[in-house]
This record gives sequence, C-alpha cells and structure tokens, in this order.
Amino acid sequence: MPLPRHFLPSCLACLLALSGCGTTNNPRPGDSGQLVATKEPVSRPPALAVRAAAAKPTPFVDEEAMRVVYFAFGEAMIDSESADILRQNAQKLKEDPQLVVTLVGHTDNLGSAAYNLAVADKRIEAVSDRLRSLGVPRNQIRRLPVGSEQSSKQSCDSEACRRKMRRVELVYERR
Repeated sequence: MPLPRHFLPSCLACLLALSGCGTTNNPRPGDSGQLVATKEPVSRPPALAVRAAAAKPTPFVDEEAMRVVYFAFGEAMIDSESADILRQNAQKLKEDPQLVVTLVGHTDNLGSAAYNLAVADKRIEAVSDRLRSLGVPRNQIRRLPVGSEQSSKQSCDSEACRRKMRRVELVYERR
C-alpha cells in the first residue's frame, strides 16, 4: 500500500524534533538545577602587571610648583615664569594623548562670590588659551572655576597668603 505524500515530510520533522531532545542538560542529583560554570585555567596576565603597565604616572606628580600658575590681584595675565610652566605642561600633554588636565581656578577671599567666580573663569580661559596655542588639543582640557568657595573657608589676612590663593591648578587624570 502506498504511503500518503505528507507522511515523509511529517516523519522528517518528527525526527528532527526528537534529535534535538537527545542533548538535554539535566542537572546532576543534588544540584539546584542551575548551570554552574566550570573552572578552567584562563591565560591572563596578573591584574597588578596589567595595572602597572597601563598606569603611567601623571606629569609632575611630585612637583606641585610645576602644576600651579599664580596671578596678581584681579588679573588674568600670564607672566614669564607661568608661561614656562605651561610650556612644560603642554609638552607632557602632547606626548600623551590619554592625559586630560582639569584647570581649577581659585581666587583669594576678597570680593563677592560672583566676582571671584568670574575672575577664576578668566584665569582658566587664559591658561586654556595658552595651552591651546602651544598645541594641546581641546579635548585634553577641562575647566573648573571654583572662585573663592574654598578660599573663603581659610583664615587669610596677609597679602602673601592671598597671593597663594590666586591660582589655577593643573590636575591630571587618564582617560
């Protein structure tokens, strides 16, 4: 007796479906039914070796004087000493594109908060412009005008003390 035409495709479909059931992932007795990752040796370098190789020191980490530019009262002019400091910092930034510098602008504790914030921003702009003129890409420079927020918390009555407050700090980090 001849088989119907639809019988052969139906049998093939059933065989395929049943063959997929032959490779079940049954848990072993006592297991919670969750799949457990097997522990196989992984050939990775130790984490410390990777961090040590990737973590280059930031420029002038032990030389704070090379990361600070000072300003006169109410001014945003860069003097020759500060220009030299910025030239050296620009060189480090150009040598390492993974470095990013944040320019943190401070003022002394004289004047209103709004005035000090504006002066801090002008000083940051002057430092940023100088770094850019020395070839530092814009994407390596960030800005953070602080003004007198931190300065007003300090007790400072002398001009020498206030002179140290009027600065832009160059704070480095890696991307």
